[in-house]
Amino acid sequence: MNRVVFLFVYLLIVSSVFSQEPFQIVRGVVKDASSRETLPGANVLLREKGMGTITNMEGHFEFSEVPVGRYTLEVRFVGYNPAVIPEIVVGSGKEVVLNIDMEERVSQIEEVVVKSSFRKDRPINSMASVSARTFSVEEARRYAGSLDDPGRMAGNFAGVTTAGINVNAIVVRGNAPKGLLWRLEGIDIPVPSHFAGSNVAGGGGLTMFSSQVLANSDFYTGAFPAEYGNGTAGVFDMKLRSGNNRSFEYSGQVGVQGIEAAAEGPLKKDGQGSFLFNYRYSTMALVFKFLPETKEMNEIPVYQDLSFKLNLPSPNGGTFSLWGIGGLSKSTSDGFDEAEKWEFPENRQKMRFEYNMGAGGITYKKSLSGQTFLRSTIAANAGQHLYSEKLRLDKENPSELSPKLFVENIEGKVTWSSLVTHKYNASLNLRGGFDANSLFYDLTGKARNIESGSFDHFLEGDGETWLMEGHLQGKYNFSDGFYMTAGVNASWFQVTDDFRLEPRLSMGMNLNPQHFISFGYGNHSQTEPLFIYYVTNGNEAADESIRPNKTLKRMGAHHFVIGYNWSPTNYFRVKVEPYYQALYDVPVVAKSPYSMLNFRSDWSFDRKLVNEGTGKNIGVDVTIERFLKNGYYYMVTGSVYDSKYKGGDDVERRTRYDGGYVLNLLGGKEWKVRNRNLLGANLKITMRGPYWFHPVDEEATHMAKEVIYDEHKPFVDRYSNLEAITDFTLTYRVNGKKTSSVLALQIKNIAGRQYQGKRYNLQKELVENEFFDSAIPFISYKIEF
Repeated sequence: MNRVVFLFVYLLIVSSVFSQEPFQIVRGVVKDASSRETLPGANVLLREKGMGTITNMEGHFEFSEVPVGRYTLEVRFVGYNPAVIPEIVVGSGKEVVLNIDMEERVSQIEEVVVKSSFRKDRPINSMASVSARTFSVEEARRYAGSLDDPGRMAGNFAGVTTAGINVNAIVVRGNAPKGLLWRLEGIDIPVPSHFAGSNVAGGGGLTMFSSQVLANSDFYTGAFPAEYGNGTAGVFDMKLRSGNNRSFEYSGQVGVQGIEAAAEGPLKKDGQGSFLFNYRYSTMALVFKFLPETKEMNEIPVYQDLSFKLNLPSPNGGTFSLWGIGGLSKSTSDGFDEAEKWEFPENRQKMRFEYNMGAGGITYKKSLSGQTFLRSTIAANAGQHLYSEKLRLDKENPSELSPKLFVENIEGKVTWSSLVTHKYNASLNLRGGFDANSLFYDLTGKARNIESGSFDHFLEGDGETWLMEGHLQGKYNFSDGFYMTAGVNASWFQVTDDFRLEPRLSMGMNLNPQHFISFGYGNHSQTEPLFIYYVTNGNEAADESIRPNKTLKRMGAHHFVIGYNWSPTNYFRVKVEPYYQALYDVPVVAKSPYSMLNFRSDWSFDRKLVNEGTGKNIGVDVTIERFLKNGYYYMVTGSVYDSKYKGGDDVERRTRYDGGYVLNLLGGKEWKVRNRNLLGANLKITMRGPYWFHPVDEEATHMAKEVIYDEHKPFVDRYSNLEAITDFTLTYRVNGKKTSSVLALQIKNIAGRQYQGKRYNLQKELVENEFFDSAIPFISYKIEF
């Protein structure tokens, strides 16, 4: 820690040596939000400097000498609502390239003076009315506890928590993380996290690509638009940014999370086309071998990832983009051959876990006319889960290993997606499209039978199937402050021959410039992970009749949301959203409390399911936010909620994720040093109700020599009623003449203690509480040039 403080002081001293104030280029393009047509002649203003310019015939603008710092950019165009982009960081190492969308006004009376205002939280998708906000990449670095990770960043939003300190799985309004739909460049993808599914289905340890390649994206917590089909909890719609098409730029970063290298630049000298790529390798994989081995852990985590995007303009005016992400992650533990070191069950096991995932595609975008825009994509993705456990059972022969569990699941798909947006006029916009998904899979699972000791199949299947989706939606603006959207999503899942037709409806209205109300309804559904459908009941044969879950219907959910937003100033807002979710056709075990609404992670899953369960989530989300201005910001997000379910026994109980409440307090302050550098300090305090567990079945636990939970008393046990987590981030950006560097110290869980469950002490022959109670420091140094 002393070395980190010394490095901060050193950078402060070094930065004072340079007396010449560095400058940077700020440029971009202005487009119509619906038709995607560029807008020539728009007025662009950098407020803090009073610098102004006008977009050229291609809709482009440029400020060539902007002093480093933070700025607010305002764009005005006749007949359109003003667009304001706040909190722009201008550093000396990289150009700032902006894509700005403007919405046409319904009223075209030129004498009307439209007041410049903005809603920083407003989603990019114009069809969204409720439970949606933009995810800012800059916030992922600034907000304490986010660790530059989009998954953890989302945990700051109202109604959202993560499933644990050491994972980035997202719990939305009491729903299991597996209910979240992940999308990249408009295509559904597998969970893009290293070690995904190791502890929680739907999340992992770290997002599989760096935030440096991510553009501003949308996050939804309920009643999402019709284009989103296969998700019931929420949607994370991520977009990769395009590389600089005029200048070559490079960056490197060294930190606890990984060693990164990134590059971007033009493909041709005339600015036609660009490339962007980023590679990261696990720092822990390099240094772990030098750390001392402990009784509790000799597990080695290794991961690496690559992400890229190429933009290639075509001769006919459209643009092709080739994009992709990929990651490899592996965690192994050998355990101990010395019986005296067997303190906990994991000390006597040899474990191997791998999650390897890749997704990529070719996207074509073209304006077919001044009013119609086409986006078509051919994409493919695949993910591999490999999990193996072997146990040392004999203290007299501790080196002998017996197989306990082996799972290898390979799932993927090839997608053809097409989306057409047509703007009839300022009042009416239509959007429609389809996604044809050809799924393939190869699933294998074997487990040791406790009674017989045999190693039997519980999962077996390979082949192909289809998930077809189509949607149509429209938005009608009755006036500049009153609109309605309506749409429908249709889908068919071949595995279970299940067809769904799901309506979506929302509306929003400005009562006056400060008060905005909204309403949203959505009917949503989601498939289960493919391995759920191919459980074999211990029968190794490939006969379809012994797969009891092949007739499962998809779980459905009705979302109802009411929103109220009060913005007394451009930099302050209060938002309140009551919601209700009714879940139906939930897969459960007949005459049992078991429900897939509580699914966390189970590699030996072999249960027969039926669609007889229900659930409900009801609550209120509140956000009080002061956007960054004059060097400081703060945000308070709170949720009070109730999450209940009925299993196969038709008894209503709380769900695993029914924490009851969550409160986030975060804020920060920035100081300008020597008129060129930025020093930032950020703090976050989270207080929430912990999630629930089953009580321990003491008799079964002592017989198995590992913790066995009593499933007949579901979710009645938690260690306390309060879980408090404190995170802190300190950053210092040094702007040289042509380069900039950022030193960051991020400390997660400064004084927190999170209950993880129970574990069995083999030496004491008793059950102990397990906690995650250590502070996690993340130190990084980044340079841009």
